[in-house]
Amino acid sequence: MTPLSFSFTSIYFLFFFLGALLIYWFTPRRYRYISLLFLSLLFIALISWASLFFLFFSITVMYFCARGISDNKEKEKEYLREHKGEMSLEEKKDYKKHEKRKRKSLLALGISLNLVSLAVMKYINFFIDTLNGMIHWGAENTSIPRITQWFLPLGISFYTFQAIAYLVDVYWEKIKPEKNYLKFSLFLAYFPKILQGPIVRYEEMEQTLFEEKEFSYPQFTDGLKRMLFGYFKKMVVADTLYVFIQFAFGHVADLSGSEALLAIVLYFLQDYCDFSGYMDIAIGLSDTLGIKLPENFRQPYLAENIDDYWRRWHITLGTWFKDYIFYPLSLSKFSLKLGKASKKLMPNFGKKVPAIYGLFIVWFLTGLWHGASWNYVLWGLYYGAIIILEIILEPLTEKFLSLTHQSKKSVPYRIYEHLVCIFLLAIGKILFMCSSLKDTDIFITKIFSGSNTYFDITNLNNQLGYLSVIFASVSYLPVLVIDILQEAKPNTTFLTKFDSLKLYIQWPLLILCGIATVWWGFYGSGLPHFAFGYTQF
Repeated sequence: MTPLSFSFTSIYFLFFFLGALLIYWFTPRRYRYISLLFLSLLFIALISWASLFFLFFSITVMYFCARGISDNKEKEKEYLREHKGEMSLEEKKDYKKHEKRKRKSLLALGISLNLVSLAVMKYINFFIDTLNGMIHWGAENTSIPRITQWFLPLGISFYTFQAIAYLVDVYWEKIKPEKNYLKFSLFLAYFPKILQGPIVRYEEMEQTLFEEKEFSYPQFTDGLKRMLFGYFKKMVVADTLYVFIQFAFGHVADLSGSEALLAIVLYFLQDYCDFSGYMDIAIGLSDTLGIKLPENFRQPYLAENIDDYWRRWHITLGTWFKDYIFYPLSLSKFSLKLGKASKKLMPNFGKKVPAIYGLFIVWFLTGLWHGASWNYVLWGLYYGAIIILEIILEPLTEKFLSLTHQSKKSVPYRIYEHLVCIFLLAIGKILFMCSSLKDTDIFITKIFSGSNTYFDITNLNNQLGYLSVIFASVSYLPVLVIDILQEAKPNTTFLTKFDSLKLYIQWPLLILCGIATVWWGFYGSGLPHFAFGYTQF
């Protein structure tokens, strides 16, 4: 099977899901983690059995490296207790340094092996293409052949980050290593999150994933409702709109300015409904199993600025980069020395240099994580540059607000910030979708040049159909309304509000959502369906 034929939106998966529920809940409680591991491995094997080899490589490496780090630390503590009073302060320091080097070696080994596996499988042709480009600058007719018939192991970008976080947390002594190999395997392989995340931490999953839980009818039904909402987002809105978006970004030179503008507006809706729809399905599916996954979205299109936007979009990826890349880099000896040297030349700016250094590396890696292409790297650096500029220009912003007697919380300033944020996001989405810098330049020029304002309705009708675009766009309205309500009361979920409605209101809405999803998703539109966008990363 292909990822599309066995994705969350396929009929095959629905049968798998029903079977998984029966197997899981009828398994004796103390053995449910084993049945869930079996189901997760079966799910992966049905999509890409070869991916299991890479997954088990990561599991095995991280399991034994984490156990080695923990055992070494315990051995060190025990040795110091046994020889208390026998060792001088200098001997203790030397002994601790020696043992710490061993733990660092295991940490470096675990991280390196996993990153090498990721780099080879995901980036090898990107490295070859980059080297060929460098070679061609100095020597013609010389090139390194690309590797053909390569495949990307299922979920490797996501479980690699989870594995690295686990090993680092064990090294930092934030968590104890999992001694049960099967339980640790389930932590990395758990099927609702394997395709696109969320990127979870061991400490937040340990209890909910392995506890011997009772069946909860409210949690089960809430999970089903959330899954339905996710299917509605994906199949009614995202997949319908993607037909035209795929055509538009694949035929940039043929578009008018109006068509390019429509494509980017529709991509705003499609991108959000595709990714957040997956998260709703994954989190809802996990709820039906009594297992809580962390939220990955918080109304991103209501953000005040770009920094705020990235605190709301793909939250678990952002916190991973913050905790395991940004803080270690910005607090490193090199970064602090750089900041200290900068303070001598520019005192105010020098204070911000460690953060700027960390942000630059984080956004370079964020772009590279999203795809093995320089346009993804440019996309990451674009957002990094915006956030760095916001930090640098903050004193000028504060001065402007003081002179105009405004505050950052004032309505006019918040509206201004939000509009600027949407504009900058539009440029970022164009960078993300265009296959080359040339297409990016053409696309942006068409929108802002003021020329070619005609709208060739046949392009839209041939690719999408009038009724399809209207229906899909209108279907986004309940998504927007729910986001607005959620933003107004962030401590409550839309399911809490929905459950408070009368049954004679709840059921018609559920039935209407279900009919729209089934009809538009499988029968009525006759449109193709697509794999979730982030699966490719």
